Amino acid sequence: MDQLDDAEVYRKYAAELMRYSAVLAGPSGAEDLLATAVLRALSSSGWREVDNQRAYLYRVVLHEALRARRTTDRRMLREIRAAVAPEWEPSPVDVDVLTALCRLTVRQRAVVFLIYWADLTPLAVAETIGSSERTVERELTKARQRLETLLS
Repeated sequence: MDQLDDAEVYRKYAAELMRYSAVLAGPSGAEDLLATAVLRALSSSGWREVDNQRAYLYRVVLHEALRARRTTDRRMLREIRAAVAPEWEPSPVDVDVLTALCRLTVRQRAVVFLIYWADLTPLAVAETIGSSERTVERELTKARQRLETLLS
């Protein structure tokens, strides 16, 4: 496969990666997530040897979203511990699809997005995010169960 230069790769996949980033990080965090992920991918030592650049970029965006989520979760825990009132009450959950999707894990949102919005098969999703097909199916099952619970 002919390798595209970095600018061509970005132009070719930017729109679909932006939609994917928006699903994982929300509309306000999508641009930062994508910029960080693309920078990380293009500056990695193995970038020139990547056969499937599209799949690699999807994996990097997913892993960057997971890293950002872990960082945010750790920060939130520190802030909660430091708060004067230790009783923290989460906002009530609206019975709305977007709100329900936000309650899924990042990996579950990624699988749901790729299967339902990008119209990929579980095998294609597994290849895209660097996981096994069984893991994708398990995450999809968990996501469906969680959505059913949240939306009922």
